[in-house]
Amino acid sequence: DKLEIKIFETRDEMGKAAAEDIAAAIKAMLSEKPEINMIFAAAPSQNDMLLHLCEANDIEWERINAYHMDEYIGLNPDAPQCFSNFLKTYIFDLKPFKSVNCINAGAADAWAEAERYAKLLEENPVDIVCMGIGENGHIAFNDPHVADFNDEKTVKIVELDEVCRMQ
Repeated sequence: DKLEIKIFETRDEMGKAAAEDIAAAIKAMLSEKPEINMIFAAAPSQNDMLLHLCEANDIEWERINAYHMDEYIGLNPDAPQCFSNFLKTYIFDLKPFKSVNCINAGAADAWAEAERYAKLLEENPVDIVCMGIGENGHIAFNDPHVADFNDEKTVKIVELDEVCRMQ
């Protein structure tokens, strides 16, 4: 009964509306806390939202610690396929974040890198997650048939496919 669905004519309109909602959430949280932690997803579905979010001139980016959601393993850190590089192009290198924290795709020990990143997130609880939901319902690399989506935490903003956004 709390789900609100909005339908947009274009991806750009959807991205702009999502960016406005995210900017409002950022400002509200920063009015209560000295800094916040945000996770960003790397996918073409995020392009319009990231573009419009970067246009927001009244966000105190220097009070935001940025993280990214997922990554391939075994890639050279400079590989264009790295999700961290996607986010560097679309937001991380464009805004003066307090910190940008990335998963090292080229780490020699993937398990150790996963543990390092998990500990970092545990020590810095996430306030906002900007993510998409794939056509088959996947979130990051978690497909519905193997993932546990019973997390009790509130998702702040979710973009759903190309025609609507829910909050």
